[in-house]
Amino acid sequence: MLVVFFSRPGENFNVGVVDEGSTAKLARIVAEESGAASVRIVPDRAYPAGYDEAKSLIQHELEAQARPGIALRAVSPDGLDAERAVAAAGRIALGYPIWCGSLPMPVRTFLDGHDLRGKTILPFCTNEGSGLARTMDELRGALPGCDVRDGLPVLGSAVQSDPDALRPLVARWLASADADGVSAG
Repeated sequence: MLVVFFSRPGENFNVGVVDEGSTAKLARIVAEESGAASVRIVPDRAYPAGYDEAKSLIQHELEAQARPGIALRAVSPDGLDAERAVAAAGRIALGYPIWCGSLPMPVRTFLDGHDLRGKTILPFCTNEGSGLARTMDELRGALPGCDVRDGLPVLGSAVQSDPDALRPLVARWLASADADGVSAG
């Protein structure tokens, strides 16, 4: 399995200003609990650190269905070729924050730019009350030929306040994917 995620530091809704985004923290737990390598989706241009400024840009991107440029960067292990890791993975845990009820556009750029047919996708997200919002429908629409499994929504405030307390939840979610006939590897 490979963990692929997008996260934004800065001022986050109901969380405050953070140096590490909630989804990045959750992605680390998913990688550690599964023993998987991880890759970060990095936009070519950073989003504004301020919440209102970022939200304005996010809304504009959603309305325009923009596809901002991205790069993939290995988080762990050192030296991992991110593009090859995505191509080789049979199972991808895909993490993202909920933005205006949708997938962030850098995640859409990732989905559009990679042939993920035949892969199993395990979505996980951070939010502040919207759960998975409409992202499961968006993922299934964007990923024909993929097995998109049940997603894991987690409150960003919970991730920021006590990430280790979420390990049992993440372990159960991963075990449920295995129980559905998907091996851990």
